[in-house]
Amino acid sequence: MYEFVADQVLGINGLINLSNIVFLVAFSAQGVLTLRVLAIVGEGLTLPYYYFQDDTLWPPIFWGAAFMIVNAIRIVATLLERRPVVLGDREERLYQVAFSSVDKREFLGLVSLARWVDCSAEEVILTRGQLLSEALVVMAGEIEAILCNGTRIALRPGQLIGDVSAYSGLASPVDVVARGAGTLASWDLHHVREFTANKPELRANLLRIVSADLAVKLHDVSIVGSGLAVKSFVSK
Repeated sequence: MYEFVADQVLGINGLINLSNIVFLVAFSAQGVLTLRVLAIVGEGLTLPYYYFQDDTLWPPIFWGAAFMIVNAIRIVATLLERRPVVLGDREERLYQVAFSSVDKREFLGLVSLARWVDCSAEEVILTRGQLLSEALVVMAGEIEAILCNGTRIALRPGQLIGDVSAYSGLASPVDVVARGAGTLASWDLHHVREFTANKPELRANLLRIVSADLAVKLHDVSIVGSGLAVKSFVSK
């Protein structure tokens, strides 16, 4: 009995038993990374067992090594995905003012498609009736939207230019003019659609951002409209 137990613990059979214990712990682990690391260890323990048989068992050795390589590749990929996202000052500011609801790693891919546009005082950024092929976000500067009745609405950093028209293919209902030097972030809409094609969560987030931006603009218009109405009443 002692020899049997010793053979199962200390002999070549001990490796396969230890391997199965490691696999048992691996499948009990909650984290995928831990599971993969333990799977490599467990698979590695089986290789000497197959090799030191009377006739070396090459097929399980080959497949065991293949499984270890695949797990190692996935471990490296997982570690790379978990690296903290580092943004530059300009990208970080854009994220904070406009895209804070988007996952930072997805934003990193999105902002890589952007180009930065500097505009000068009195420059016309968008003309009423113009169709946009780009999505524009105010980064800094004095930018105004001019409604058809001449009402001017200041656009704050983080707000979209062109309203939902830029994202729906409709003509812009307003003129947009820079009253001072400013900076915009610009995306080609075709590239954005391609980038988000297989990212439903990101698309949903961007739609929420557009909807929230529209709600803010409607609120600003209502406030300005109320102010004009009060001025008109007082002047009478």
